[in-house]
Order: sequence, then structure tokens, then C-alpha cells
Amino acid sequence: MYEQSWEELAENSDGLMEYDDRTLYSTWNLSLKQVAAQDPEAAKLFRLMGYLGNADLWYELFQKGAGSAPDWFCDITKSKPRFNRAMRTLRGYSLIEAMPGHYSLHACVHDWVLEYLIGKIDIALFGLAIHCVAENVAPETMPEYWVVNSRLNHHALRIEQCHQKEDVDWEVVNVVDIYEMGYLNHNRGRLKEAEAMYVRALKGYEKALGAEHTLTLDTVNNLGNVYSAHGKTAEAEEMLLRALKGKEKARGAEDTSTLSTVNNLAILYSDQGKIAEAEEMFLRALKGFEKAWGAEDTSTLNTVNNLAGLYYNQDRLAEAEELYIRALKGYEKAWGTEHISTLDTFRNLAFLYEYQGKIAKAKAIYLRALKGYEKIYDANHPRVLALTSYLEKLMSTRK
Repeated sequence: MYEQSWEELAENSDGLMEYDDRTLYSTWNLSLKQVAAQDPEAAKLFRLMGYLGNADLWYELFQKGAGSAPDWFCDITKSKPRFNRAMRTLRGYSLIEAMPGHYSLHACVHDWVLEYLIGKIDIALFGLAIHCVAENVAPETMPEYWVVNSRLNHHALRIEQCHQKEDVDWEVVNVVDIYEMGYLNHNRGRLKEAEAMYVRALKGYEKALGAEHTLTLDTVNNLGNVYSAHGKTAEAEEMLLRALKGKEKARGAEDTSTLSTVNNLAILYSDQGKIAEAEEMFLRALKGFEKAWGAEDTSTLNTVNNLAGLYYNQDRLAEAEELYIRALKGYEKAWGTEHISTLDTFRNLAFLYEYQGKIAKAKAIYLRALKGYEKIYDANHPRVLALTSYLEKLMSTRK
């Protein structure tokens, strides 16, 4: 009945803005007042949902954000039965719908919450929404991190929509949460949004902790990576050199965080065609990671893969192939065949085989990598778009 009624609504309207009699708004307002009378915390939770995506809302999304949240939010997330009781109240008034493993709001209700019920952005609720998402962001060192981050994707898009609608005082938003939103956007390939979040986080860390604090330097490093991916090479080099200098001073030249920045700077130098500098940096990072974590650690393998790319670009194909195969075997052992790092190495090895004229072998590996990417990313992700385009060109020129 719920879905049928909304389908009828969609068929007989051109959008919420055209309901001049405001009958639906009045009905929803009345429903929410009744919810508030029964369970005030449930009504507040419903308002919070306006700042999140509407299609996939689950208990842990909220529960992980309860650490430093207001009392009402801690109460409603203290246990799954308490949370589900609040959601049942909302569902009883057709404000949400229960789905297998999660809840959702219809798009019309979702927009009403933000545009008409909330109106001006409530910075406390907006910050809480960001905190919930940020606390769920999975680092790339976590197996299948992309599964978690993909689920957070539409929440990040909604947060972006909200702050584009109205200026936000970012100084009152938790700087760690802003950093995590930058990480999530970068991970999902939204470089413009990632850059904006990292710039905000950097400003916050510099103000709170100083320019040489390790959290500040980590943000500088990540911002440099975003600039590099964006093709802003001068800005990238400035940020990465700043991060490297600061980390060497704070943590030492052989610290693994320092070595990560060395690796990132080597990638930038490789992209700039500074081959000698890139190789020197890659070898430094590789030696350091092997010493600190061993030959099969994934950070070591990342540098092996990157060094292979440098050798490939220099036509040192035998060395490149040896390193790609080493990285691939290591990733498959550590992460499995469908991890992003494994798929990236399949793709890189396919480049090499195509260059060597091993077309059938290259095509098979390209398709394997693309199939894996399509399981992880949406169709507009840079990895999917780039490999699809490249494979189409390969197929057309080989007919």
C-alpha cells in the first residue's frame, strides 16, 4: 500500500512545489506532531534524517555516531530494540518504510523534511549527520572497505547538497569529521568535494593544533594527493614536500607515515616525468616498508606496484613485469582477487601485456579488472570510466 500510494502520487503530480493547498504538508506535520507526543526522540531522529540520504538508513549508521552526541540521540541509539521502536513509531505514520536490513524515506517526504520542515539548516543536526557518516568511514587498510564506503556514498551526496543550499559555519563542525568526509569523497572519486573538505580540515587543524602537528601533516599529505589526482602538480608538490619535511621532523625519516608521503611524492614525480627523483623516492619507500613491515605487507606491495609502473614507462618491461607479478601475488594472498589493489594491478599488468603485443592475454585481464570495478563502483567512477573507454578503443582498433 505504501509503495502503491507513492506511485500514484508521483503519477499525478509534477513535484512537491505544486501542491498549493499544502494538504500533504499538513498531513505530514500532523503525523509528526503525533510522533513527537508518543516519542519525542523519534521526531528528532526524523528531522536528522533530512540531512542524510533517504534510501539506506540502518542502526549502526546512527549508533556509531553516538559517542559525543546529545542525550536524546544517545538514548535512541543505546540499543537496537530502542532504535527499532522509534522507527516503528515513524513507520506507523507512513513517514518511513522498513526494508530488509534497513529503513528508507520516500524522496517526497525526504525533501519535505529538509525544505519545509527544517527550512534553515540546523547546524547541530547537520554536524550530527556528518558525524554519523564520518564515524562509519572505512580506511583502505580494511578488507572490502569499498563496500562500507559505497553504502555511505548517498549520505555524502546529501550532505553536499545541504551545504550548497546554505552557507555553513564549518568552524563549529568537528574537524575530524570534516577530514573523514574528505577521505570518503576522495575514496569515491569526487575530487572537487574531497579538496574542499580537506581544505576545511586543514584550516581547522592548523588553528587548533598548529601547522606541524601530525594530524595537520596527515591532512596536508592527503590534500597533496587530491591535487595530484586533479592534475594540480605545483600545488601537489608544495603540499607533499611540506608533509614530508614535517613528518621527518616529527616522526623520523623511517617512520611508516613518512614513508607513505615519500611514496606519494614519488608518484607525483613519476607523473611529472622526473624519473630519477621518482625512482629514488620509490626505492627509499620500498626499503623502508620492507624493513618496518616485511616484503608481503600491503604498503610494501603498493610501492612495488608503483615502482613497476615507473619501470613500465621507461620501457624496462622485464623489471616491470616481475614487480607487477610480485605485487599481484601478494595482493591476492592478502586481500583476495576482488580487492581494489588487486584489480588495479591486473589493469596495470594488462597495459604491459598489450604493449608487448600479447593482445588476447591483455584483453582477458582488462575485462577481469573492469568486471571487478563495476562490482565496487558506480558507472561514473573515474576507474570505471577510464577502463571502459580504454577497452572500447582497444576493441575498435583490433577488429
